[in-house]
Amino acid sequence: MYVLYITLVEIREQAYEKKDNRLFWLCDMLHNVPFALMSEDSTKDAYNHLLESVEHLGIEDWLNKRQEEFYSRFPEYQALGNGPSSVATG
Repeated sequence: MYVLYITLVEIREQAYEKKDNRLFWLCDMLHNVPFALMSEDSTKDAYNHLLESVEHLGIEDWLNKRQEEFYSRFPEYQALGNGPSSVATG
C-alpha cells in the first residue's frame, strides 16, 4: 500500500512542477486511497470523498470512463449491482 501511496505523491509532485493541473489533481484526489482500503468504513469514506472531489473538479466523464474500463475488464463486478457506477450516477 505504501508503494502505491508514495508513487502517487511523487507523480503529484512532478505534475505540480510541470504545471500539469489535471494530473496533479488526479493524484491529489487518489493518493490517500491505498491506506483507506484497510477497513470497510475508511473505504466507504474514501469513496465518498473521491465522488465529492470528482464533482468539485468537474471530471465526472473521467470517472465514468474509468468505470466502463473496469467493468469491461471485470464484468463479474457489474453483475453485483453495487459497484461504483451505481453510486456515481445517483
